Amino acid sequence: MFELEMTHLGLFLIAGLASPIAIKLIQYLLAPSIPRLRQASTTYECGEKPIGSAQVRFNVQFFTFAVVFVVFDILTILFLLWAYSFRLVTDLTPLLIVMGIFSALILFGVFFWIKKGTLSWV
Repeated sequence: MFELEMTHLGLFLIAGLASPIAIKLIQYLLAPSIPRLRQASTTYECGEKPIGSAQVRFNVQFFTFAVVFVVFDILTILFLLWAYSFRLVTDLTPLLIVMGIFSALILFGVFFWIKKGTLSWV
């Protein structure tokens, strides 16, 4: 049974690694090769001369909000899987200990963000 699961995992990893390579290869083979003009690759293609740099200062608070969203999104998925595992496990003590430690780490991170004032603008 374990060998079958490892075979599935191996096939999944091979497919996951081969997919981007195959997509890039197909793109390289099928994409038309049009030589680009020097002016066409500048920041603005409407005939205006670019003023200043094309890089804009990015507000770090948006990045922080995105990180918080991803953390809580993953947390929600893990809690759903944890709730599902209650049906499958007979000894609940290790399951509760692991999830308690995980929840404490997440709460520590949230309180750290709040103390630093990172989430004050949300």
